[in-house]
Amino acid sequence: MFRRGLFVILFLFGPTAAMADPAGDGEIVTPLSRSKESVRVAVAQMQIDPSSLEPGQDTVDALVPWMKRGADAKADLLVFPEYLLGSFRMQGEHGKHGELIERLCVKAKEYDLNLIVGGWEHFPGHAIQHPPAPGTYANTVLVIGRDGKLAGKHRKMHAAVAPRSPYCWPPEAGEQGENTMVLGMKNGVVDLDFGRIGLLTCYDGYFFESFQMPSLRGAEVLVWVNSRGGMVEPHIIQAASFITCTHVVASNQSVGCGSAICSYPGWALQHAAPEPGTEAFLVGDLDLKELRAQRLNNRMFHQRRPEIYQPLVEPWKPWRAYPDLKPFDYESAVADRP
Repeated sequence: MFRRGLFVILFLFGPTAAMADPAGDGEIVTPLSRSKESVRVAVAQMQIDPSSLEPGQDTVDALVPWMKRGADAKADLLVFPEYLLGSFRMQGEHGKHGELIERLCVKAKEYDLNLIVGGWEHFPGHAIQHPPAPGTYANTVLVIGRDGKLAGKHRKMHAAVAPRSPYCWPPEAGEQGENTMVLGMKNGVVDLDFGRIGLLTCYDGYFFESFQMPSLRGAEVLVWVNSRGGMVEPHIIQAASFITCTHVVASNQSVGCGSAICSYPGWALQHAAPEPGTEAFLVGDLDLKELRAQRLNNRMFHQRRPEIYQPLVEPWKPWRAYPDLKPFDYESAVADRP
C-alpha cells in the first residue's frame, strides 16, 4: 500500500516538478525564440592602450577595426574581453542608453554583428571616479544584437581579490578592487538570432556552478570573458563543455592569452590563442543542430537528481578540516621575509 501511495504522489507531482527550471529560480525553460543550425563565432584577443586614442575617440573606436575583421569573416557573434569599455552608464539622458552603449548599438547594426564586450557599469546618482566608491559600480558584460539593440547583460558574480596573497585569500586590509563592487546574482542568459547563450566573467569560471546554471536554463553556447595576465585554462574550458553539454567560447585580453573556441564535447580546443602577450583573432563554426540533438537526449540532463544536491547551497567551510594549520596573513608574511 505504501509503495502504491508513493507512486500516486510521484505521478501527481512529478510532471509539475519536471517543468520547473532546474536553475531553481522558479522560471520555465522556454523554447528558443529564434535559431539557426550553426553559428560562426569570432574572438578578439586584444587590449586597448588608452594613450593610443586620439582626441575625440573612445573605447568603441578602438573596437571598430576588430568589428571590421568580424564582418569580413562573416561572423555571427564577435566576443571581446572583459573591461575593454572602461567606465560607462546603462542610462543616459532622455531615457536613452549611455553614450558608449548607443555607439556600440550603432556599430553592431552597421557591421551586422552580435557583440559581447565588458566594462565598468557605474550606477545612476554616483560620480564616475577612480577608484569608484564601494557599492556604486559593477563589472558588467554587455550583449548587443546585430539589430542594434541591447539584448542583455551579465554582472560578474564572484570578486577576484587578494592579488598579493600567494593563495589569493584573504583580501588585504583596505584593498580597493572588485571586493567593493556590486556582485551579480544570476548568469546573463540571452536569446540571439542563432540561439541561446550564457555568460560568465573571469573568476566566475573558477566556480563550476557558473557554467552549469546557464546551461540548465537552456544556454547552448557559454561565453566566458576574461582579462588577466595568465592563460584562460584550457582544461576548465574543455571540462565545462563536456559536463554542461555546451559549446564554450573564451576571450582574454592580449596582456595574457588562452582565448579559445571549444565545440562540445570538449575533447580538444577547436581554436586557441596560447601565446601570452600577443593579439589574436579566432574564427570558428559551431554546430548547433547536432548540439540540440545531444542536449535533447543527454542522459546527464535526464538523470539529474536535484534532491541530493541540496548540500551545495549550504555555507560549507572546508578549511576547518585543518585546525592545526595557521592561515596566511600579511603581517606574518612580511615578518618572515629575510
